[in-house]
Amino acid sequence: MRWWLFGLVLIAGCSPDGAQSVTVYCSHDRSHSEKILDQFEQETGIRVDAVYDTEATKTVGLAQRIRSERKRPRCDVHWSNEPLRAVLLAQEGLYRSLPSSAGVGIGARWRDPQNLWCGFAARARAVAIFPPSATRVDAPDSVHQLADPGLLGKVVIADPRFGTTGSHLAILRARLGPDRFRRLLQSWKTNQIQVASSNSASRDRVISGEAWIGLTDTDDIEVVRRRGVEIDEGFLAGDGVILLPNVIALVKGSPHPEEAEQLASWLLRSEVEEWLAASPSRQIALSHDAVVPEGGLGIAQLDPIEIDWVEAASQLRDAVFEAERILLNP
Repeated sequence: MRWWLFGLVLIAGCSPDGAQSVTVYCSHDRSHSEKILDQFEQETGIRVDAVYDTEATKTVGLAQRIRSERKRPRCDVHWSNEPLRAVLLAQEGLYRSLPSSAGVGIGARWRDPQNLWCGFAARARAVAIFPPSATRVDAPDSVHQLADPGLLGKVVIADPRFGTTGSHLAILRARLGPDRFRRLLQSWKTNQIQVASSNSASRDRVISGEAWIGLTDTDDIEVVRRRGVEIDEGFLAGDGVILLPNVIALVKGSPHPEEAEQLASWLLRSEVEEWLAASPSRQIALSHDAVVPEGGLGIAQLDPIEIDWVEAASQLRDAVFEAERILLNP
């Protein structure tokens, strides 16, 4: 190998100070993911340059950034907090295959058939419920019950244009069909459903009493429970519990491919899922050999529905557009 070419190979995986580095775009909550990435740095000596999404543009902002950098990728590893936008990025040819050994304990239902992305550490869609002692509200069993006249003006969801609410609606549209889905949205509109800026904002309106029922994720409920906040939790078992995993993918043509593979494989270990499951985010481990901590949530307990991720992703654009048109317009 020519000496100048050898130098380029060395530089490719290094930061300006000569240390190895890897860049991750992460839409998982920083308060939880940063500790995980710090642990990777400590164990491997590889510096992690992390770029986080804002709460206002959850998931969408970094997906768009990866698209905009298509000709000159800056991201090595994409850590998305939901799978549907990762499916779309994979279809657009922006990912490359993960190492064959990455996430070996995670079943096929949680990963791409071509190994372009792999899910891990899921959250369940849930409803936050204002303490029954104050409202005597029963937990709804289905999204259709959010249109119950007894809940007029007392239900809140997060902005469907961002994060897991859009994913939830896309899955509903795939299952219900376009006509029934639009009728569902219209019934919510008639029942004066509130729209908050994020899942955590939806939960906060329940805590304050502005709403009695808030459609959100399990991690948003658990994190305030551990602070001593009184709030109840329910699952839409009548619809079938929806699990939305975090997703790890490698960006094609990224500047640090070897370090990217190391980080991706490290993140998809069962130990990382166990850390997240025991953390205030109470993630749901997908690896068959991960141990569910005391008080944690397990797949067997929730019995989640099977989801066709490709079909759901194909519904995302229309689901979000229709929700915006019906729910967000006066």
